[in-house]
Amino acid sequence: FDPGHPTVSVFVDVVVDGHPTRRVLASRSRADVDRVYRIHGNHGYTATFAWKARVHVIGVYAHLAVGGSRPTLVGTAYLNGYRPPVPLGTRIVTAAKQYVGKTPYVDGGTTPRGFDCSGYTQYVYRQAKVASLPRTAEQQRRAMRIIPASLARPGDLVFYLGGGGAYHVAIYAGGGMQYAAATPRDGIRYQHVWSSAVQYGTDWH
Repeated sequence: FDPGHPTVSVFVDVVVDGHPTRRVLASRSRADVDRVYRIHGNHGYTATFAWKARVHVIGVYAHLAVGGSRPTLVGTAYLNGYRPPVPLGTRIVTAAKQYVGKTPYVDGGTTPRGFDCSGYTQYVYRQAKVASLPRTAEQQRRAMRIIPASLARPGDLVFYLGGGGAYHVAIYAGGGMQYAAATPRDGIRYQHVWSSAVQYGTDWH
């Protein structure tokens, strides 16, 4: 239902493996929906269709009752053992997390036995199968597409600038946080982006 017009029936689109199949008016009585959401109206629907191939993904999109805004995804079902691919940024962050508090900082380190800052980002990107990064922070900065902070996504790289180049690099975690091979004392840490003299870089979005 449309929260702005809860008594009005809405149209829903059923999309199968990316192909629109049917538009249905949700005009059947649903007392359970009325009761749970404390509204009154007709919000149920039935959509029946035949599909020759094995279906993997069914999505349901609702249209607002009033106005011409884009439809909103309200439900997804995965069928026949299908699992959606993990987004690249999620793969990077998942790989980065596993070394926090476990792997020491080692100058020149490029393996889980010990990382320096760019060895850590290089290894995580390779493990997440995103990109093959060069070795140093400045080389990695030059290999990336520099983007505004407002466009940075979890999994991008954070480059700390000084002396005409990048002297430190970390993996952006979102919300002003990062994963980094920080110092010999701290090892791999989840921490705030601690300087304003930074650039964000990506090569995957």
